[in-house]
Amino acid sequence: MNPRVTLVLVLAALGLGGYLLLSGPRGRGVAVRTADGGQATSFTPVLPDQVSAIELIRSNVVVRVERAGSRWTMRLPVPYVAQGTAVDAFTVAVGKLQPSGWLTAAQVAANGPDAPKAFGLDSSATTLKLETSAGPVILKLGGLAPLGGQFYFQRVGDDGVFTADAKFLGALPETAAAWRDRGLFDLGDAAPDRLELRGKTAFEAVKDAATGAWRLVKPLAARADGERLDALLHTLRTVRVAQFVDDAPAADPELYGLQPPEAELVAGRGSDTVAHLQFGRSPTNMPGGVYVRRMSRTNVVLVPAAAAFVLRGPLADFRDRRLLPPLADSTRIEFTTSAEKAVLERTGTHWNIVAPIKTPADPELMGFLFSLLAASVITDFPNDVVADYGRYGLEKPFRSYGFSRGTNAPFQFQFGARSGEEHIFVRRLDEPGVYTVRLTDMLQLPETAAQLRDLRFASSNVVKVVVSQKGNSRTLERGADGQWAVTAGSAGNPFSPAVEETLHRLGQMQTTRFAVRDEQMFTRLPSFAELAHEVMLTLAPGGAVKTLRLRFVSDLGAAAIALADIDGETAPLRVEVPGPLFRDIRRDLSAW
Repeated sequence: MNPRVTLVLVLAALGLGGYLLLSGPRGRGVAVRTADGGQATSFTPVLPDQVSAIELIRSNVVVRVERAGSRWTMRLPVPYVAQGTAVDAFTVAVGKLQPSGWLTAAQVAANGPDAPKAFGLDSSATTLKLETSAGPVILKLGGLAPLGGQFYFQRVGDDGVFTADAKFLGALPETAAAWRDRGLFDLGDAAPDRLELRGKTAFEAVKDAATGAWRLVKPLAARADGERLDALLHTLRTVRVAQFVDDAPAADPELYGLQPPEAELVAGRGSDTVAHLQFGRSPTNMPGGVYVRRMSRTNVVLVPAAAAFVLRGPLADFRDRRLLPPLADSTRIEFTTSAEKAVLERTGTHWNIVAPIKTPADPELMGFLFSLLAASVITDFPNDVVADYGRYGLEKPFRSYGFSRGTNAPFQFQFGARSGEEHIFVRRLDEPGVYTVRLTDMLQLPETAAQLRDLRFASSNVVKVVVSQKGNSRTLERGADGQWAVTAGSAGNPFSPAVEETLHRLGQMQTTRFAVRDEQMFTRLPSFAELAHEVMLTLAPGGAVKTLRLRFVSDLGAAAIALADIDGETAPLRVEVPGPLFRDIRRDLSAW
């Protein structure tokens, strides 16, 4: 090879290597030249993930934060949890700091003996110390350059001065508190299993490790409202500190309404306390805030007053207001009322009434029953230590319900006397207290087994219809060809498809049902005599229903009220027939 060509290639390689050395990727030095394009120096950017500590000295205030893993901790001016996202954002800004120009030591010295002051790099300059895995980096941040939106800074150990985009200065924390974590408290990964509230409302609650359910242990043993307690913790964890007021351990508590505190919250994990907060008064010039002392740091902060409001409810607000546990997996139900004692049993997914009658139960009504039970809410806690249940009508309960699964002992609850006009006393036999619930909740529960029986039928199973209306009577019977014909009463052939459709809708009708103790309350109504309409259905043998008699009481437009007698039982049911269906009954199942 030509020696001259070889020499050129070697020089080119050396030149390229020098360029890469000075202007290579981040983490390696980049070349920075003077304004006239002459002399150059190298500046090595700081990689954000290599920064383990940051110390900022400005106006005799020192801010220092240190990193352990992914968490930042403030060491100065006070030990505190640092606002990690803000510190991480600053390390990114530091990593992007790229000088745009350089002044040599001679150029700096040309400004005379006050040269440091001219560049804002005298004793008033902000000092930034970065501790990295590659060693410490110390920068003095000076004033703004006359042109170009630049500022001066100096790397300690160098005599020259760099210029860079002044936007970097905006990443500096404005105050010593800017990097402090503004969360009211941080539980980290330690979810508390113990909560204590002190003050006007006082209680202690613990969480069962196996079930995750909260229970009150003081001032009484009772179920706690776990959702409310979890929401309370969540709310307090999202509260942001508006102002750091006093960091002195010996701060005067009376000054902040903390002697004694208006409320106090202690959250613990086992025997360890993970958060302890004392809530005081509101500042006179800021009624929307409230003072809080964080006992882990003994400092006083100002937070929105709503944070204290969630602690001020009565004890009843923190109790579990669900009357019953989940019961949908029960396999046996027993209930005793003034009307009868009923028993239902489940085989697979099918419920059957086994006493006082034997017949299938309506699956939709059983589902509705369990939804009613799940929605039953305690409205008040009148007595938690009962010496005399007779005071509440519970010595001889008005109604009793029991639910069991397999061979397990039944879960039982009982209703007693009324509490005012709209509520009724109730007790669970596994708990000592007496509660109240809405009277309407109790009235929707079945009083007789017939309210739960399956009354659905296929229209093809109806073999006879007898209609009585205003003194007239008419009998329809199904012929061998499946068509309907009048066999007694008013002549005329009914329109079989219309009759069939109306019977089909009647056979699939779902309606709320109530036991009737005194049917004369309905039959004495003027509307009963005005309608004077009764329909008696006879069904083919083998079905769940043999006969169904409907006596219409009143037409309310949207629905018609009727008394339903099933298989000749002595007590009818009050049912509601949808208005459109009732109008078709009057048309297709009439006595004319």
